[in-house]
Amino acid sequence: MRIRGQGSSSFGFDGQRQNSQRSERFRRAHRAGQKVKGTILEWHSPGLAWVDIDGHRLLAQVSQDSALGLERLFLIARLTPDIILREITNGGATKLDIVV
Repeated sequence: MRIRGQGSSSFGFDGQRQNSQRSERFRRAHRAGQKVKGTILEWHSPGLAWVDIDGHRLLAQVSQDSALGLERLFLIARLTPDIILREITNGGATKLDIVV
């Protein structure tokens, strides 16, 4: 699932530029293969939540059994062209495509 956006209902050039800047900051701070922890901040909809990973607020598909404030573990599968994270669960990794 590709998830895009900056957490507001405003769209347009400024939102796209901010989204691009957030993506670049995340790419500079991380590398593929790295495991990172993310904290669930708030639910967006069933199965989608805003997650904080190293100060980056991301919209991510997460297990529905996750509670607010719960920390989850993600594997950075790749950073380009899209940022692909895999939630690491007890049963193995689940593919999650996230574009910050």
